Amino acid sequence: MRWLLVDKIIEMVPGEKATGVRCFSRSELFFMDHFPGYPIVPGVLQIEMIAQVGGKCIMAANPEYLPVLTSVKSAQFRKSIEPGDRAFIHAEVTMRKSYSLAKGWIEVDGKKAAAAEVMYGHVPIPEGKKVPVDDSASEGGGI
Repeated sequence: MRWLLVDKIIEMVPGEKATGVRCFSRSELFFMDHFPGYPIVPGVLQIEMIAQVGGKCIMAANPEYLPVLTSVKSAQFRKSIEPGDRAFIHAEVTMRKSYSLAKGWIEVDGKKAAAAEVMYGHVPIPEGKKVPVDDSASEGGGI
């Protein structure tokens, strides 16, 4: 199973901020068990959505490092994200030499559904190695 939780990056200032979008269909596997009769996006996946948007923003500014999630400093969940929802994921990034921080939030129907602050370690990518990048990081990519 691939854990690409961002369909497309729709706005980005590399190393500063980014906005992505994810549309949730009823066919998402996690909706079957979370929760039967009341399907919602698990909180851990919402944190991962914020982390992925922030990570793309960091990599766009510094492609020789892989931003790896090292901690979740805080997280709040205010509104359920359900099948059929379109989520806009925002991240504001603060980059340092060996780590970065991202403050992010998710909006559904103009209302804040979740927020989180996450930290990344910067792992150097060895020369000659390539980290696969999905198309959602480019303006024309994604769905």
